[in-house]
Amino acid sequence: MPLLIDYILKLNICLAVVYLFYQLLLRRLTFYNWNRWYLLGYTALSFIIPLIDIMPSLERRALQQNQMVQWIPVISFASPGERNFFETLTYWDWAVVVLILGSMVLLVRFLIRFYSFRKMKAKAQLISGQDTMIYQLDEPITPFSFGNAIFLNTEMHSGEDLEEIIRHEFVHVKQKHTIDIMWCELLCMLNWFNPFVWMLRHNVKQNLEFIADNKVLQSGLDRKEYQYLLLKVMGNRQFAFTNHFNFSSLKNVSP
Repeated sequence: MPLLIDYILKLNICLAVVYLFYQLLLRRLTFYNWNRWYLLGYTALSFIIPLIDIMPSLERRALQQNQMVQWIPVISFASPGERNFFETLTYWDWAVVVLILGSMVLLVRFLIRFYSFRKMKAKAQLISGQDTMIYQLDEPITPFSFGNAIFLNTEMHSGEDLEEIIRHEFVHVKQKHTIDIMWCELLCMLNWFNPFVWMLRHNVKQNLEFIADNKVLQSGLDRKEYQYLLLKVMGNRQFAFTNHFNFSSLKNVSP
């Protein structure tokens, strides 16, 4: 088995373990910030663990120095002749080609979505330009944030609702949740064939919503009023790589 395939296999086993541990033991706990760092840290550590050689080097050297191994004659086979490039490819080579093609497709899809986002941002009206940028959109869209910017349609919400919506999205901006989202997009592009990675992405996004909802509720807002607000703002979600105002996250927020 080629080293690259061996590395990819070990990497995705590590990612599956990260997901299963979170799903079985951590997901229902209310330590949302700790869960965030677990999901970020251990998915990143999964890229390093496969590089650790668990086979003792002394054992390998002992095998190489074994006299019986040295007595085995080296058998060489004559080359069958010239072969074209595709005939020289093994099944493992084709597997690597498929993995790369899948990643390229997802990269192109991401770039198209990001380009659409940039076009939308260029047409949006800046209504607040301090540390956190707030943009007005003339579209029926769910409020969302990306980087240090919040995007919403002020005409769709009352003044009180806008205050709570901005407070929610401000948590995403202040805690730089876009880093988590972009990291998950990269994970999915590199490991698109692994269903556990897509479920990890869902867990990361859900946990970020837990963090934002919990912060808003800690400010004194009534839980039922906040739930009603979330129901009202459910709408069109265009960009998968942004933090959206999310109703499903509230169900697991501690009172």
